[in-house]
Amino acid sequence: MLFRSGDAAPSLYRLESGLMRAVRLTPQGRNLTVRHIRPGDIFGEECLHGTARGHQVVALTDAVLTPIHPQHLSQGELWDLTRSLSHQLQRMMTDGVHIQDGDLRERIARYLLNLADSSLGGQHPDGTRFVRATHELIAEGTGATRESVSKLIGEMRDDGLLNPAYRCLTLTDEAGLRLLSGYHG
Repeated sequence: MLFRSGDAAPSLYRLESGLMRAVRLTPQGRNLTVRHIRPGDIFGEECLHGTARGHQVVALTDAVLTPIHPQHLSQGELWDLTRSLSHQLQRMMTDGVHIQDGDLRERIARYLLNLADSSLGGQHPDGTRFVRATHELIAEGTGATRESVSKLIGEMRDDGLLNPAYRCLTLTDEAGLRLLSGYHG
C-alpha cells in the first residue's frame, strides 16, 4: 500500500513499472476499484489542490515509482502531467463500463480482457492468455460480491470460456469472452 484515504498528499507519483489500483471504501463497507494505474501514469493529484488523499493506492504487482514535487515542475513537465491526467480520465470513462453497463457476467468478461492487457496478464507457452487475479479483485473491479463472481466464474468455466486455477484465470475462449463482453480493445 502506497497511501490510504485521509493521508497527507505532499507529492505526485509516476508509475515507472508494475500495476497499481486506487481503491475507495463504499458506504456498504466494500472496496471498489476506482481506477488502475499503469506504467507512465502520474497520480496523487490531491496534492495539486491541497487536500488529503481521497482513496488508497495499492500495488497489484511489484512496482517502481518516482515521486514528483509539483513546485519543481518545468513547463514541459507540467504539460506531461496534464497529458497523463487527461489520458487517465479518458481511460476511466471507458473503463467505467465495467461497473455500470451490462450484467455481471458481461462485466467480468470485460474486466478480465482489460486485465489481460496489463502486467497482471500473461501468456502460456501455447499462446493462450491468462490473468493473475483473485475472485475478490474481480469483485472489487466490477462492483460485485466475491460470492457472485465465484459463481459466475464457475459458470464461465462450464461454458468453456475460462479455466480457473489458484489466483490465475486462463482465457480459454478469448473470442467467446470478447463476444460476451462487447469489448473491442
